[in-house]
Amino acid sequence: MKSARIPFLALFVPGLLFLSPAMSRGALRDYAVEVSATVQESPPRIDFSWVADPSAEEYRIFRKSMDDSVWTGLIAVLGGSATSFEDTDVLVGEAYEYSFRKTPRFISDTVAVLSGTSVTFSIKDSWGDGICCANGLGSFKVSGCDVVYDSGGSFGFSKSTSFILGTPENPCSEVVVDITLDIFGEETTWSLVEDATGDTLMGGGPYSAPKFGHIFAGIRYPAPEDLGTVLLLVDEPVAAPLALELERLELDLVRDGYGVRRHDVPDGTPVTSVKDLILSERQADPEISTLFLFGNVEVPYSGDVRGAHSNHYGAWPADVYYGELDAAWTDSIVNNTTASRTANHNVPGDGKFDQTFLPSDVDLQVGRVDLSRMFTFPEDEVALLRRYLNKDHAFRSGEWKVTRRGRINDNVGELSGTAYACIGWRNFTAMFGPGPTRIGDWIPTLETKDYLWAYGCGGGSYTSCAGVATTTDFATRTLYGVFTMMMGSYFGDWDSSNNLLRAALGCEGYPLSCCWAGRPAWHFHHMALGHPIGYSTQLTQNNHTLYMIGYGGRQIHIALMGDPTLKLHPFGPPGNLRLEAQSGGSIKLSWDPPDSSIAGYHVYRSQDIREGFVRLTSDMVTDTTYVDSSPVAGWGNYMVRAVRLETTASGTYLNLSPGQIDSIEVSADVTLKSQAAAHLSAPNPFLAGSKIMLTLARPGRTVLKVYDATGRLVRTLDAGQLASGSHRLEWDGKDQRGLNVQAGVYFCRMLAGGETLSRKLVLVR
Repeated sequence: MKSARIPFLALFVPGLLFLSPAMSRGALRDYAVEVSATVQESPPRIDFSWVADPSAEEYRIFRKSMDDSVWTGLIAVLGGSATSFEDTDVLVGEAYEYSFRKTPRFISDTVAVLSGTSVTFSIKDSWGDGICCANGLGSFKVSGCDVVYDSGGSFGFSKSTSFILGTPENPCSEVVVDITLDIFGEETTWSLVEDATGDTLMGGGPYSAPKFGHIFAGIRYPAPEDLGTVLLLVDEPVAAPLALELERLELDLVRDGYGVRRHDVPDGTPVTSVKDLILSERQADPEISTLFLFGNVEVPYSGDVRGAHSNHYGAWPADVYYGELDAAWTDSIVNNTTASRTANHNVPGDGKFDQTFLPSDVDLQVGRVDLSRMFTFPEDEVALLRRYLNKDHAFRSGEWKVTRRGRINDNVGELSGTAYACIGWRNFTAMFGPGPTRIGDWIPTLETKDYLWAYGCGGGSYTSCAGVATTTDFATRTLYGVFTMMMGSYFGDWDSSNNLLRAALGCEGYPLSCCWAGRPAWHFHHMALGHPIGYSTQLTQNNHTLYMIGYGGRQIHIALMGDPTLKLHPFGPPGNLRLEAQSGGSIKLSWDPPDSSIAGYHVYRSQDIREGFVRLTSDMVTDTTYVDSSPVAGWGNYMVRAVRLETTASGTYLNLSPGQIDSIEVSADVTLKSQAAAHLSAPNPFLAGSKIMLTLARPGRTVLKVYDATGRLVRTLDAGQLASGSHRLEWDGKDQRGLNVQAGVYFCRMLAGGETLSRKLVLVR
């Protein structure tokens, strides 16, 4: 039967609102598993609970480590009346990612068939657009005994394949049908028919729409600390008038654990030249993890994106081009000038790229703050950017005390298997639990009440989200929602004048980020345990089959408006750091505690603060003093960060404050009488398991990092605090997931005793 899916075009006409009459708001929430967690340390246990769904038939729970690219196993199957689950196979100091599914996305059926039988497999999509690629990157595979008889996903209404199972030499007695559903599972059916008799041996579908939730939960999980380097690219015309605020931003990044490399980009620099700069910087510093675009750094355009509106087909803004460092981007195929906005036109050789989908995973966490051409605001671009930087500093320094809650303004409802507002329910419940999330209008509520997160969806245009907010609202009102998401037509094309998504950043009050959440779904649940919003952005951009995507998965338009380094729970730093040279050459640090409950402190040192700090303390210091008995000659930069045990709806984690920094000149006579504080050597060619020789002239915390030839981090080996003298460390030739890396050129970078040393390794197998 023909699917009842309503065309998205008919629903997102600007200014019109639709809420499916067949769906109550409670039923809309059933598209989410609203899961949260509490924890206990002894014995270690994570207790999950979720909002009851009377329509649920069962819950399937999966678990994986954070770095796993697939769900490694089903850990529980519960009845539909279940509302809780406990996991005791956990450790203190670790966190785990869980997927809770009320309906499966992955279907695998095995059919017993006599070897030598001729059969026909057919798969159908009642809407006529297959199961790939627009609506969730679905796919199918039909196989038997390691022989694949058919696979794919883009087949229109139907596709049939006939084959004979097995051979006399290699008999086979089963056919395996694997299907990854798109978001419209109710449109998908399949059958396996015996050709000789016409009998249907097995079939499947139609399937339910995906209903799921995700959570990253742990006990005393250490907040991400080794955050790499931020490459800050500033639009040159705004650099001079904002010099003081940008210097403060760089210092704020350092205080949060980043190294910083900055370049001011001349106005109008071509996107290819900007990309070359990024690649050059990454080669010089393989630890660059984050790209912060500030101002109107030239916007890349790419693709032949086919959204809901025919007047909007063509190239869309694509900051992912800057963050993807490995693949080739072409400009020779797409030829489309149908869009009403000429910026979306894309013809060969025009400087806009062909790719609609990512050619390779995004390698950097990318965010943009661009407030150019915001003519609705009474302030000019520089004033708006200054406002943003002031807000950014106030939030990340812990000056704002924002209520931990979310607000959802839903003016869309259900669209044939999709309830966009559930992006809010899924993420907010993992952050705050089910209680602190409220349904209702943004305006006027956000003018008087503060919310850490806010989601809104409605009929869209370049400057409005009907029933939620307009660019004029952001220009004339003071709103108190920090992180925001909006869903509506045209929102993926954020480079237009007076653009709604960018306007949120210029608003007075609290707004610091915005994204188009719904096409596809965004996944922010890692932020509940201290990860920056840029991590969630990169995860969402690269998502293929790990999380449910929805329409637009891995397309080039997915972008974060805002600072990619922001985290959810900032608090104030220690105060009044004092450095004092002691007899014997040591340096004594003392400081005042911040105004909050503190578990302890970590102490760091650096010779150049823009290169980042190296931690001196292996364990937290519980006192407010510390003595560095082996300082380095010259100017010593010291930083102290407070550690607070943070409790969220995803468990507990050790949250780090911004650092308090001070410097002292260290005379040469207090340092060791050696040419270098450390020495690093390794055999070349290098065999997996060979020893890396390390000599330290002074004790210190030692970390080895291995990068491949593209600058991608392959493995981190933390040796902890080592005494002075010689040591042997071993890299077994495996990556962080325990998989063997390929033979080739690698670079080993050692951070020890405040120094950094590098060595090229040629790995052979």
